[in-house]
Amino acid sequence: MTDSQHDKLKLQGLQVELAQLRAALRAVEAPAPNEAALRAQFREAVRRKAIEEAMVSRGGGSWRLPLAAAATVVLAIGVAIGALVLRVERPVPEPLAATSPEAASVAVGAFQPLSSAPRLSPSSSYSVVRVRIPLSAFAVVPGTVQDGTIEADLLVGEDGLARGIRFDEADAALVSVAAQSRQ
Repeated sequence: MTDSQHDKLKLQGLQVELAQLRAALRAVEAPAPNEAALRAQFREAVRRKAIEEAMVSRGGGSWRLPLAAAATVVLAIGVAIGALVLRVERPVPEPLAATSPEAASVAVGAFQPLSSAPRLSPSSSYSVVRVRIPLSAFAVVPGTVQDGTIEADLLVGEDGLARGIRFDEADAALVSVAAQSRQ
């Protein structure tokens, strides 16, 4: 038996069952309305509604007013705390004189960006750390003495990575003099 023949048989059986149901429902009649019971139910519903409205007007059944008052208090406290936090003076980092590595003249006292570091951003905060760097760490002219050290300031970002370096001119002079006196 194919699917289409099977579907036709199901459809015929369904039509027979629906015809029987229609015949059975023709004999069913709606009950006679009970006017007295309907009026009593209506009066009871009106009485319940009047009691609920009276409770709400007295404030006995309302939960919205205390909730709104609590929300207002929490909001006021949040605004006060926010105002205090914003009012606290925070140190503003000084603007940095960051020049590109290709610049011909280097300004003394300005931080020079490191080539492998992320770019300097005026909106970020930085720390200045004084370090002593051995001269052997620098690529210097062959034949020069590399035993000395030099002090420098590192500009360190929030992530702990050095972003820039600044050499003090006085330190550079002292190191060069110390290197000459050793020779």
